[in-house]
Amino acid sequence: MSSRIRVGIYGTGRTAAELLAALPQTPFLLTSAIVHSPGKAGKDIGELVGQAPVGVPATADLEAALASGEFDVLLYAGLTGERHEQTLAACAAAGVDQVHACFVDPRAALAPEVRERVETAARESGSRMVGTGMIPGLWLDVLPALLSSGVPGPVSVRGQRVSNISSWGRDVLAQEFGVGTRTSGLSWRADALLRESARLVADVLGLGDHALVSEGGLAAAETESTIGDIVVHPGEVEGFSQSVVLHDGESERLRLEWSGFGGSAAKPGQASTDVVLTLTGGDGSELVVRVNTPVDPYPGTAARMLQAVRGLRLLPAGLHPPTALPVG
Repeated sequence: MSSRIRVGIYGTGRTAAELLAALPQTPFLLTSAIVHSPGKAGKDIGELVGQAPVGVPATADLEAALASGEFDVLLYAGLTGERHEQTLAACAAAGVDQVHACFVDPRAALAPEVRERVETAARESGSRMVGTGMIPGLWLDVLPALLSSGVPGPVSVRGQRVSNISSWGRDVLAQEFGVGTRTSGLSWRADALLRESARLVADVLGLGDHALVSEGGLAAAETESTIGDIVVHPGEVEGFSQSVVLHDGESERLRLEWSGFGGSAAKPGQASTDVVLTLTGGDGSELVVRVNTPVDPYPGTAARMLQAVRGLRLLPAGLHPPTALPVG
């Protein structure tokens, strides 16, 4: 019997495709594939994501797959929201571990009653779950949290992330970020993700009880453009520029900024580097990190998920943020 960690993949989108492509370079063994649509059941997961067949047919029966004992960890690459919450609950009930990219902080991302129900079931079954986060995950949460230990306290953090959203999936662009629609105001998805990152960093800084304030929002196009395969007309959403800020009294202790536009549509005042982190110590010293990231974020998302598999299995049962994973 193989001692390799057996994994299953849920989903057939870009993240699932990147996971499948990267798995041969890992010590993990793909044994199962799960899809949401019954029409895709029975087809090889490789073919479903546009790659060569791998000999693993997909099933649309999540509960039966979890009860089969054929895999140890589910790599969830489906959509966020209710479907993911159902999958978390199913894994918790079945005692199957899960790595996903839907959020980083279960306290900020899940309603209290949902989180409590999943947490209780997971502890009873021994299931462990961790979210590695999509963009802006890692750069605006795990990395500044880690770097904060290298600056004298009290530490203040400012993180800036600029994303080229041209390579993002159509469903993500339209449904989660409103691209091509006439929505206005707060970018709810960007704000939600930033709040998760901010809450994680705030906990590390000892500011977990302070309120977060949202700034910015969706940006409307002035001229016609194409983002991904979505034609954006004047007045429709072409991107976003969102921030969350935390004050400790009169002092700003945390500011996370995330902007996303297609191609060269970056707006005035944005950082020229993809990621800029500035950590200021209580003595005025500064630690500045600048990172240029790949235009396509999906391979990195898959890499973080796969990197989390081994570390996850060392954690106690329950829901965990990525900062709980061992380094290395």
